[in-house]
Amino acid sequence: MIEKIRDYIAECPHLDEFTKVNVNYLVDKVNAYSVNEDSGYNPIIEPRIYGNDEMQFLFSFDAKFYWNEETENNIDNSKFFEKFRDWLEDNNSKGKYPKIEGIEPLTIGAITNGFIYATNSDEAIYRISCSFTYEKEGKI
Repeated sequence: MIEKIRDYIAECPHLDEFTKVNVNYLVDKVNAYSVNEDSGYNPIIEPRIYGNDEMQFLFSFDAKFYWNEETENNIDNSKFFEKFRDWLEDNNSKGKYPKIEGIEPLTIGAITNGFIYATNSDEAIYRISCSFTYEKEGKI
């Protein structure tokens, strides 16, 4: 699942086109991205005796950007996450989801705004939490 989510996120037009989207790893440079599977959640939203279970995959998307006292720079960082969230919402309204065999996508979207997760002297890791809900085939 995480590989397909990463491939999907890599299609976002707001990402730096020369930067790879990693999984569970954020390289030590600015304009770096990573998709991370969340932990501590139940993937089954609604179990069904007959039919497909409604499932969820929770993940975060991290980006490392320059961070400093320049207000415009920090506003631009926040705007990136607004654009990312809007891209997810637009795809959701168009029914454009990750292509994963054996599931029926229901929704994808952000469940938080982008926020500063960690900082050092001139860089910050920003994070936005997201969810992908779907029906998993195979129960009868």
